[in-house]
Amino acid sequence: MRFELVEVFAVLMFFVSFYGLIVSRNVIKSIVFIVVMETAVIMFFLTLGYRAGILAPIGPHLDSVYGFEMLADPFPQALMITAIVIGLCVTAVMVIMAITLMRKFNSTDWDTIKRKGME
Repeated sequence: MRFELVEVFAVLMFFVSFYGLIVSRNVIKSIVFIVVMETAVIMFFLTLGYRAGILAPIGPHLDSVYGFEMLADPFPQALMITAIVIGLCVTAVMVIMAITLMRKFNSTDWDTIKRKGME
């Protein structure tokens, strides 16, 4: 199995952002790293399903001489667009939680929030 450069970049981007998530002490940076990880996963799955020369499963060419093996499978693309929408909603919830933490504890540092939360 031969990996393309984009797939290797997506995996590298995932692990770099995972490392950043582990070492980050800031709530906002943690949210950004999670969003980058999600983007890397979506990019990896979309590039994994790519084949050169395939046609979209809609349009006038369906009645022509092309067989079904020349048509793109819409299922992975539908899953990824669903993942994008869910990721956007989760990101919005994380930002709202970060704003709430900032207002309550007056800090975006994880250690400060944990220390003030124990008091």
